[in-house]
Amino acid sequence: MSDRKTLLPELLPEPRPQSAETPRQRVAVRARAMLDRLSGFKTAAGAALLAAHCGGYGVVDPLPPPPIQCTSNSDPFASFSVHGIAVPGDGGGSYADILLSNYSAVGYQVGAVRVTSGGALVSVDDMSQAGAGGATNIMITIRPDGSGDSIDFEVDLGCGGATATKHYRASFNGTGYTVVDLG
Repeated sequence: MSDRKTLLPELLPEPRPQSAETPRQRVAVRARAMLDRLSGFKTAAGAALLAAHCGGYGVVDPLPPPPIQCTSNSDPFASFSVHGIAVPGDGGGSYADILLSNYSAVGYQVGAVRVTSGGALVSVDDMSQAGAGGATNIMITIRPDGSGDSIDFEVDLGCGGATATKHYRASFNGTGYTVVDLG
């Protein structure tokens, strides 16, 4: 074997006449030809590519579906549950804490709360949680007037473009408040 180095003959393609197309036009023609060849394989190629890239990986614990927005219901304000509890206050009196809840929908807004008889509004707290696992929770605190009469109040609710005024009556039952939806 010899240590002498030589050059190999160079093989070049046959010269062709120069095309009248611009480089951009030549690339477009080649791209169209490639798309035409692959047009029949769109779905199968996409699935094969996805399977090749995602193979071996799976979802261990999928996320729960997000809660529905309130506007997807035919009557977005019909599905509230209302509970009342008596909370001791300063000076020996008590307060009525009224909780409006919807554990399957989010997106409600409270426009206003009015106590029409039997007490005075203390506060309104929106404790709702959006996102997966979210719920609507609105806490209304009312100070009864001490007469022992029931407390009538109204809540202006909104959901997207829909609005409604709900009327409630809360009556003290010895340990808490029984709340009735008056419409």
